[in-house]
Amino acid sequence: MVSSRVSDSPAPKAHNGNVSSSASVQVTRSLVTDPEAAGSASKYHMYTNSDDSSLHSFLANSRVYSNVGRSHVRSSSYYICSEVRSSRETLVAARGQTEPTMELNDEKFSSEEVSYIPSAPPIPLAVEESGKIKPASIQVSEASDTISARGTSHAVVSYDACVRLCLHAWAKGCMEARMFLENECALLREAFGVKEHLSLSEEEMLVSQSSQAPHEGVAPKPKKNIGKMMVQVWRVKTDLDAAPTEKYLCRLRLKSSTVDDAVIMQSGSDEEGRVFFLDSHEDDLIVEIFESNGKEFGRALVPLAKVTEVSAYSLSWESVFREPGHQLVGKIQIHFDYSASSDDNSHLKGCSVAETVAYDLVLEVALKTQWFQQRKLLLYGSWKWLLEEFASYYGISDVYTKLRYLTYVMDVATPTSDCLHLVHDLLAPVITKGNGKATLSHQENRILNEIKNQTEQILKLVFENYKSLDESSFSGMNDVVSSATGVPAPALAPAVKVYMLLHDILSPKDQSNLCNYFQVGAKKISRMHMGETDEFVTNNNDPNFWDPSSMSSAYKKMTMVCKNVKNEIYTDIEIHNQYILPSFLDLPNLSASIYSTDLRNRLRTFLVACPPSGPSPAVAELVIATVEFQRDLSSWNIGPIQAGVDAKELFHQYIMIWIQDRRLSLLESCKLDKVQWGGVGAHRSTTPFVDEMYTRLNETIQDYQVIISRWPKCIFVLESAIADVEKAIVEALEKQYANVLSPLKENLAPKKPYVVPDELGILLNTMKRMLDVLRYNIEAQFKAWSSSCIPDGGNVAPGDRLSEVTVMLRAKFRSYLQAVVEKLVQNATTLKKILQDSKGISHCACSKESVGESDMRNLKEQLTNTLNNLHSVCATHVFIALSRGYWDRMGEIVLSFLENKTENRAWYKGPRVAVSMLDDTFAAEMQKLLGDSLREQDLEPPRSIVELRWILCKDTTVNRGKSFDY
Repeated sequence: MVSSRVSDSPAPKAHNGNVSSSASVQVTRSLVTDPEAAGSASKYHMYTNSDDSSLHSFLANSRVYSNVGRSHVRSSSYYICSEVRSSRETLVAARGQTEPTMELNDEKFSSEEVSYIPSAPPIPLAVEESGKIKPASIQVSEASDTISARGTSHAVVSYDACVRLCLHAWAKGCMEARMFLENECALLREAFGVKEHLSLSEEEMLVSQSSQAPHEGVAPKPKKNIGKMMVQVWRVKTDLDAAPTEKYLCRLRLKSSTVDDAVIMQSGSDEEGRVFFLDSHEDDLIVEIFESNGKEFGRALVPLAKVTEVSAYSLSWESVFREPGHQLVGKIQIHFDYSASSDDNSHLKGCSVAETVAYDLVLEVALKTQWFQQRKLLLYGSWKWLLEEFASYYGISDVYTKLRYLTYVMDVATPTSDCLHLVHDLLAPVITKGNGKATLSHQENRILNEIKNQTEQILKLVFENYKSLDESSFSGMNDVVSSATGVPAPALAPAVKVYMLLHDILSPKDQSNLCNYFQVGAKKISRMHMGETDEFVTNNNDPNFWDPSSMSSAYKKMTMVCKNVKNEIYTDIEIHNQYILPSFLDLPNLSASIYSTDLRNRLRTFLVACPPSGPSPAVAELVIATVEFQRDLSSWNIGPIQAGVDAKELFHQYIMIWIQDRRLSLLESCKLDKVQWGGVGAHRSTTPFVDEMYTRLNETIQDYQVIISRWPKCIFVLESAIADVEKAIVEALEKQYANVLSPLKENLAPKKPYVVPDELGILLNTMKRMLDVLRYNIEAQFKAWSSSCIPDGGNVAPGDRLSEVTVMLRAKFRSYLQAVVEKLVQNATTLKKILQDSKGISHCACSKESVGESDMRNLKEQLTNTLNNLHSVCATHVFIALSRGYWDRMGEIVLSFLENKTENRAWYKGPRVAVSMLDDTFAAEMQKLLGDSLREQDLEPPRSIVELRWILCKDTTVNRGKSFDY
């Protein structure tokens, strides 16, 4: 009857050797989605004999029926004769034969039913109009919920039918029947709850009487059901004045029942209410409230008279007390749905019971005996055999057995693979038959339509939560947020098969419905991820929110959202590549449009609420995550998404503002009143201001590395800002050292020999450091950017603005060097005197001794002092440049003296001595001052000296191509 997917489930455990059939049954129609209730199934054993009365022990003991039950009572009047007849006709048509008709225990059907008489072996009526059996002595006990709901008459008839069936099977040698026939059918009597309604042997009566207390006298009367009450716990307030509420576990039971009959609920959950069948208006509902650690918080007592006085729905706040001391600790809000009982079965007493009704009762008994519940849906063993034989023996159609079994499956259905596989296996032959020539009966069609509606809800649940399905969870759902795994849930494939079974997959409407389900699922996931940043877009008025640490945390959270959303799309691609979805459903593109649109909107809102002040590490990570999101979607062949994530559109405005703000900030730092110049630095030092500014410029370049590498066009804006700052640095230097630069611009002869001041040395050293060291990293970075990502800048190429700065800086540095040299040359009066005095010296007497010794000594001393002065204030490279420039300029003085005198060898006497003195002094002093740091090329004679040597020594080959360059 059921699917062939039978697991090796263990046989149901019995209490005291008998299978219990009278335990409380939780009545529910909807899935239990509460995470704690669902997850607790894995924490506690399914069966236990412990007498521990704690919450955890109770959870373990009550877990068996935690999800078993019916949302409504299937009364006998629910089945009309025409439905029974149509079901029979369906079976006869399927078998292709005509079955004989028989009477049941000499009782006729009504005139409306005379056209149909069941053909199965008669099911005798064992009850009178009063509903009681008439043995000599009867011991009556409370029957199970299933039996009491249907009536004793149905239980007795169904019990009798099973006994006859087992006897018939035993006669044919079937060993499966033995279990039900042992001990005078004790198992069946217990299961159907009819032991108290059947005659007892003398021995059984004595045993029963001896077990009663002496004061009990006669047996108690059977309890009468006065109605049923559905209960839901909505809220628990832990303090009478507290507005917020908390979630607690609640244990509910009637005062007249035992603790084992109690049920567990969680306050504020979406699970369906619990149903209690009431025996008296004088009873009370006890609600015990427990904290998450299992400790009892308190209890509430609700008189049922208060509930039954109000018809239909009622909502009540009840006080919660803690014992001992009866301390008021809070309140609990309970929703009641009470309906009084009408004896729906009274009209059936004394008439025949349809085979389908009897089958339904046997099925319910079998399910309850084998602990049928969520995630335990398959019948097995002897009870499975009994149901199959019952259907065959009494002529119940295969379609009806599948549909009726499905009604119970759907009551506890979960979005899991095992449940959906079972639903598909049971529905497939029914749908196939319904679509074929053989039509279903009216009753079967009605049940099928109900099942279709319920199945549609399960499919909706699966598809709308296709990433929250968890086979390891008792409810099949996982409410805990977890990262995408890239593996489709096992329940997805059978769910698609069931959907294709129930729908025309070629129909545009059915295709649209399936797509809508997955769209809803994607929107749920998107809302979940976007909700991670809700606090940042709603609470930004808090002054502490703008704390750098808080801002960094906010941007890191937003970055994680971008990555998580991208992972969701990747998971959809993995699901799509498993080919378990219909070809028309392009899940990656369908979900990506939702994710990308929602992410773009959230990013815009987030950036407005938390505007980034600059490309900090946290902001840079968000930029990278956004760019990679857009890039990966394109690489995954996701089509263009209108209003989707566009990283450049989101950040471009902020990037322009960042660069401009940084430019203004750096320019402000270059103002004289903002610069901390300090005093004169150490020997041959530079100003720290320039180093600090270039450190900030390099930091700026590093900050924008992420930006430029992804949007190369931003290089022009950044380069322009840096060039402006470099110009401002040079202007600040010139203003700061204007007092030492102004003498260089004067052409008047100095009143005393010129000495290079320390401040001028700092300026020249600083400018040289800018050219050779500080600007090198900046130019190298821009050169690397221009080679790796060449933006279209029109007539402007990357680095052009920086080249302008380089040309300007070199020109200024050269002009200052030349000006200093000119000032030093003005001190060269001794050299000019030597040249003038050399006119009267004969050619043969030309020597150092023939020239005035005092003049030569003064010249050497002058040169030595000048070089020492330069060395004391200038860095090595500046010193070499000035020394060689000074050397060259001194040589030019000698050349100027020899102009138009090259034919008169007599004029060569003084210049020859002077050149020799210049060469020896400059080479010796530079070597002395610089030592090993002096390069060989630094000692090569400058251009003017080379020219002089050529003139004075024409017979010597001289390289006239060498020239001095500052």
